[in-house]
Amino acid sequence: MVAFFVILTIIGFILVDSLVQWAEARQGRAPRRTVPHPEFAPVLALETVSVPAGLFLDEGHTWVRLEPSGRTLIGMDEFARRVIGRVDAVELPNVGSVVRRGDPLFAITQNGRRAVFRAPLTGVVSAINENLARLPETGRMDPYEEGWVCALKPKDLAAHLRHLFVAEEARAWLRWEIERFKEFLTLRPMPQSALGQVLQDGGQWAEGVLEMLDEASWEEFARTFLRSPRASAE
Repeated sequence: MVAFFVILTIIGFILVDSLVQWAEARQGRAPRRTVPHPEFAPVLALETVSVPAGLFLDEGHTWVRLEPSGRTLIGMDEFARRVIGRVDAVELPNVGSVVRRGDPLFAITQNGRRAVFRAPLTGVVSAINENLARLPETGRMDPYEEGWVCALKPKDLAAHLRHLFVAEEARAWLRWEIERFKEFLTLRPMPQSALGQVLQDGGQWAEGVLEMLDEASWEEFARTFLRSPRASAE
């Protein structure tokens, strides 16, 4: 019965959308698009970047989630995922490897360029998301669930959590990072061929804007935003 009502709801949405487009056509206007025009990338609305409740963020743009089972999951946060855009490959850590906070943990590549994400915690890698090796774009729409990269068996967890952002502190830090990124973009050279995509809709940048920038800008982004986490006393 539930599935029946879900199907009816979907059909209803389709009918309403069809009627709206038919009415617009009758009034001599172009039909409203339900998908982005192929010449344009989705708008990068960074103000909509969120942090799920109970999630910890690290200043190197990784996230940490503590599960009831005791497993600690780590991945790339939504901010980094959206500004980087397409991911061609993900370099996963080896299960059983020991990492210290600030060590390289995983990396992504795009057009031959590489971005390294550092460990927000010290511990032993206990599992990896093998889906990312086969399908690097896994988790693009939901980096905090399907986009997890690896699980750690942490050491001195309490000491390291003090250096992470959570709740309102995490949201405030993200807002600050967003403003820094906007300033970063205003200082980057934008190819003329990309201006129509990057500055669409009243000056908003496109999602995956780093794909359109040069090698020097990519490297500067990595140095500025994917920095090594603050050291902790161990």
